[in-house]
Amino acid sequence: MENTQTMTRVFFGLGLLAAFLAPHARAAAPPAPFFNGFEKNTAGWFDITSGGDGTITRQPSGYSNGGGYADKIASASGNWHARLTGDPCDHTPATNCFGPFTRWGGYSSTFPSGGYLTQVDIYLDVTWSTTHPDYRFDWDSSINDNTGMFLQDYVFNAGTNPAAGGGFFVNASTNATRSAAFPENPCPSPSAPPNTCRTPVLITVSGWYTFRHTFRNNAGSLAVDFDILQQSTGASVAHWTIVPGHPISGVGGNRYGWFVIEEIPDLPIDNSLRTGLCHQADGDGEVQGKDSSNHHFHFHKNSCGGTDDNLSEDNNSSGSHFQSTSMNSATFTPDDDNQTVTIIGTGLHNGLPVGFTMIAIDNGALAPAVFSLILTDGYSITGSLTSGSISVQ
Repeated sequence: MENTQTMTRVFFGLGLLAAFLAPHARAAAPPAPFFNGFEKNTAGWFDITSGGDGTITRQPSGYSNGGGYADKIASASGNWHARLTGDPCDHTPATNCFGPFTRWGGYSSTFPSGGYLTQVDIYLDVTWSTTHPDYRFDWDSSINDNTGMFLQDYVFNAGTNPAAGGGFFVNASTNATRSAAFPENPCPSPSAPPNTCRTPVLITVSGWYTFRHTFRNNAGSLAVDFDILQQSTGASVAHWTIVPGHPISGVGGNRYGWFVIEEIPDLPIDNSLRTGLCHQADGDGEVQGKDSSNHHFHFHKNSCGGTDDNLSEDNNSSGSHFQSTSMNSATFTPDDDNQTVTIIGTGLHNGLPVGFTMIAIDNGALAPAVFSLILTDGYSITGSLTSGSISVQ
């Protein structure tokens, strides 16, 4: 999807391949994870047509649409979420309700070390589904090749089914639109083309669900995991894997996330995310303590098993020195405006063993980064950087 949002669709069998005719913007590895929980804006999300027929709108937690779909629900997290509409259609293959899309902060021609995932929370209103037969949405996360051009779509196909007692059938495929995909298709034929569909699941409990695509290296070939998680509990509702036969050497990074069809009025989404499966945090700089003393820190952490992970901190006034000896856990947390890493481990403070918790916040260009170190012997330092830098990806 390029700037003019003009596109052509080429069908191979049941597959939908989308490539855009506008001048191609150079695709590279995005500089940081993408996250929008819609607390402040809908930045990074776009209407599918220049006329704005498919829309995305922020709404507060508890927003009422007068008894419609997901009326008065709480946001998946925070105080806001987004509501979607698709452009007008008649729910037949003759027309498609194209919905909003995101570029995840920028297209990429580089497959990240360790792979990457994209995900979004979607609210499924089972009560509404009992009186609205065969309303669908297709949620697509596509990938580029290593030249930055479109490679393939990977799609959650979802639709209501009152005949089943209410609920949403969901399937995973490489196809989208009513003419190319069907959520309830069980793939009964052994002669069906490979990787075109999987056995569907029926979700019968209303609530927020995380729809996650994981793109990974499977012995030199691309594999894509489709997972649906109940957002309130983290429980797995569905899992499928598609191995399309693309050598990883020719695979790039993310392209778009797109509600290819969105027939459900006011469909709620929240917490849109693209991030690498391997994360890295680096920092070197100074903060000022409460006593106005300067503290110098240095840290490096690679979540995929780096051998040079380390953390050190020195009080330049007192001569106090801390050096990590092990890092037991590292949690990387995206937010609308920053990226945070929390590292827990053990080390030596002036030669004596202690436990530590380190928190580093990368605020990008919006504000100075923040560094915090708390030791189990009571020593602590927290402050904004007076010099140096912190990078969390």
